[in-house]
Amino acid sequence: MTAEGFEIGSQLLNLKLARTPKHDVGPWFLKHEVMLNEGFLGLGPQDGKTPAKVPRGFRWVLGEYLDLPFNDFAPDRRGIESRRLQPDAIFEDPAGRRRYFIEYETGSATIRDAKKSTSTMAKLDRYGTFFRAPAGNPFAGERETFYTRAFKDGWPAEVLFVTPSEARRDSIARVIADRESSDKYKFAARALTLAESRRVLCLAQYGADHPPRAARQGPRTVSPATAPPVPPRPVAEVPARSAAEERLRRGRVSVRGEQLVKFEKLLRSSLSALSRAQEVLNRLHVPREAIPELPPSAPDVLRILAEYARRGEEALLRHGLTAAD
Repeated sequence: MTAEGFEIGSQLLNLKLARTPKHDVGPWFLKHEVMLNEGFLGLGPQDGKTPAKVPRGFRWVLGEYLDLPFNDFAPDRRGIESRRLQPDAIFEDPAGRRRYFIEYETGSATIRDAKKSTSTMAKLDRYGTFFRAPAGNPFAGERETFYTRAFKDGWPAEVLFVTPSEARRDSIARVIADRESSDKYKFAARALTLAESRRVLCLAQYGADHPPRAARQGPRTVSPATAPPVPPRPVAEVPARSAAEERLRRGRVSVRGEQLVKFEKLLRSSLSALSRAQEVLNRLHVPREAIPELPPSAPDVLRILAEYARRGEEALLRHGLTAAD
């Protein structure tokens, strides 16, 4: 817009702009914003004859309005640096109690080069840290992650990488699959085309692969701020979206969910007690052989166990249980 256009828009929307852009946006940015808007508009009930109403049954939050801090290792590995996660948008479904992080991949950035912050691989690593890395001290019994610190509701979350073509979708899907067999933090993620993402979100919101017509919008309308608690949907209606949500892999022993939770707490408290005992012995100048040292792999073992305990706890909560039947 011209300066006059910004002035008119500011008056209509009752907004005061600190400054107006001096140049128009580039083609890649414009394409990205158009795709993002297309994704949102595809979720609104419409009949092609009357103006579509803004849907109230879900929340659509743009990334620039989100403050999602987390800590990560600096690229030079000399320490921890404060970072900020900024998805393109977040789709929240209060009735289904699920949260979707939307990343629109227009094709302008590379996929596998993790050294480039805009690459898909780098985004996957950032999401892994945000969802699964401990935000506090795990040896002190703190199980909070950066995700649970930012979102206290505990809803399951998934990242949707939305692409303009099937070829790019398949390339990103292969990267996601490769991460499942690596030692990096695991989380639910999928690669979809724009049309596929609409169907996925419409199924979550309306129970159908398209929005209802405008005249039938009323019964499903719900205000996220005042929505009453709704029991989680049965697990059969929420199929696993990635290997991170599936059962234990083949070759592993199946155990009860509450046993995983108890074992994780026991191991965490045992390691914490062992660490405190070593500190006491060091102050008393007792030979270190008097008590075994913490193995170097203890943090990784604890992290993996915490992930399986989380899955067990989540499976129980889906049915409102504290112990398996």
